[in-house]
Amino acid sequence: MIAPLPPGLDDDEIALRDSLPRPPPLQPLATTGVWIVEWRDDDGPRPGTALRQWLEARYPGWSRLVACRGRNDLVAAIKAATWFARDARASPILHLDARCDADGVEGTGHDGRTERITWHELAPHLAALNIATRCNLMLVCGAGEDDVAAQLVTAGPRLPCVAVVAPTVAVAPAPWLIGMRRLYRCWHDGLPGVEDASAAMAPANLGATSMPDLAHAELVARLLRATRPGHLAPGGNAAGIVAWLRGTTPDAVAPADARWPALPRQVQRYWRSLLLTDLYPLNLARFDFDARTATWRILQARGLA
Repeated sequence: MIAPLPPGLDDDEIALRDSLPRPPPLQPLATTGVWIVEWRDDDGPRPGTALRQWLEARYPGWSRLVACRGRNDLVAAIKAATWFARDARASPILHLDARCDADGVEGTGHDGRTERITWHELAPHLAALNIATRCNLMLVCGAGEDDVAAQLVTAGPRLPCVAVVAPTVAVAPAPWLIGMRRLYRCWHDGLPGVEDASAAMAPANLGATSMPDLAHAELVARLLRATRPGHLAPGGNAAGIVAWLRGTTPDAVAPADARWPALPRQVQRYWRSLLLTDLYPLNLARFDFDARTATWRILQARGLA
């Protein structure tokens, strides 16, 4: 893989970044219900079960609950949501009711011991569900919003979800349940619900991260940092960047693909694959941007074009 890059952008790089093409603002997602995956201890609160009971009493058939006991059950529950979305052409919201943090999800296994699965390990299964929903997957969970989104956005060649909805800090089960009731009541009626849900969770806030916006910011920052004169070896080529785009190593990149003039086309292809527009061309209007021009302008600013 390509070497770690220094964090942060300087003022000139920020100015260039802000002048580049960017994807359209995220539009409301075509969701069709809620798929609740609950991984909780037997002797603790079960807000997922309580939420499902509340939803079913008000909106029969709009939600489903899958109870888990271990990381394998969690993966199986997400796979079941994928099969359901594919067979029914549905786009369920994935509501993950479990102990979540910046690194992943944990709970009790069948043997009573604590088990854990990282976001990177979950990412391929989430990506499969996002594909089944035609890039309409919204993930709701109890971990820090920015932490989860940052882990998932670079986890693979396909975006694991389109939006992450989560609190800024951990929330106790009771206010979390109240907030989720408010959130889904609004969403079921076609209304925004994040602010209304946040009021029940004070001092925490509920946030929503657009994954296409975050992926664009990560891509542009990566291109800017990787093309810095101090980072490139004399006569260096684009092999390291192309390797990152493909999830491979620089020595696996053909010389023709490692040329700087070939990079804009490959960045455009990477973006369209990440946002599933190669599978669903109608998504071009939702997510696409002129990545070729953005990349070419960065190369021009660096004297590489």
